[in-house]
Amino acid sequence: MSSMPEFEYKRPETLKELFDLLPGYESGAAILAGGTDLMPRIKRGLEKPGLVVDIKDIEGLSYVEDKGEKVKIGALTTIFDIRNNTLIKDKYPALHEAATLTASENIQLRGSIGGNILQNTRCLYYNKSEAWRDSFKPCLKNGGDICNAAKGGKRCFSVYRGDLAPALMSLGASVCIVSENGEKETALEDIFTGDGVTPFSLSRDELIKNVIIPSAKMKGGYGKFRMRKAVDYPSVNVAISMDTGGKGRLVVGSVGAKPFMYEFSSLEELKEIPERAYKDVSPINNMSLSPYYRKNMVRVLAEELIRRV
Repeated sequence: MSSMPEFEYKRPETLKELFDLLPGYESGAAILAGGTDLMPRIKRGLEKPGLVVDIKDIEGLSYVEDKGEKVKIGALTTIFDIRNNTLIKDKYPALHEAATLTASENIQLRGSIGGNILQNTRCLYYNKSEAWRDSFKPCLKNGGDICNAAKGGKRCFSVYRGDLAPALMSLGASVCIVSENGEKETALEDIFTGDGVTPFSLSRDELIKNVIIPSAKMKGGYGKFRMRKAVDYPSVNVAISMDTGGKGRLVVGSVGAKPFMYEFSSLEELKEIPERAYKDVSPINNMSLSPYYRKNMVRVLAEELIRRV
């Protein structure tokens, strides 16, 4: 990594202070929560903000609360706290397992649920040093007009590799998005654009305030394949959640710019999904593992997880 570039640093204590800082900042502003995604991007020159706004001092954004029909998780709640929360462990095994398998414990202690959801897409040809990137033509995600991973492709094939979003999507989670204009709630899957260059529909002055999950207790689980068990992003990940009647969702991640979601209403339908997912996904050569291997691992992981659940 290169040395850290210069930028302004602000640490607001309220949402109002935050939204006063963001609009109209000429050099661009970046929001810092845990920093496990943002800071490496800044060091590699992938992000060049003139202002970094640290939101850790804003009160009321770190909690897990049972609201009766819903459970709410504040955006700054750490992955470590989610992993060790007894309510989540009891009600939502897919989310508990996803938090447990995210990176390493030191990263779990810093990383937040909001930051993990909104981490940027990644690519073998993009998430490298500037010297590496300069050896290729500028890609779509780096201001160019081609995708180097797809050998001149005209759309970006970078991959969303978050751990928590597939588990949350399997649970039917929504997010509360807050801005200076107020709050709105939207299904988690709807914030994904499917575009590797700009993977989320949130504007620069919007922030996830909390994650909202239906309170019903679910069966489920989370499976993840990665090169190194201690720290790596998933190369393929799968989450399942279902109610006592066998109705639920299976979600496949790390094979595109957004997770693939499949709904089912019976165990018979669930058992058909691994083959459907295998046919649907089309990984390309933008990770260390071959596309063919990752495509096969979608079916393998899904079938193993179904048997376990």
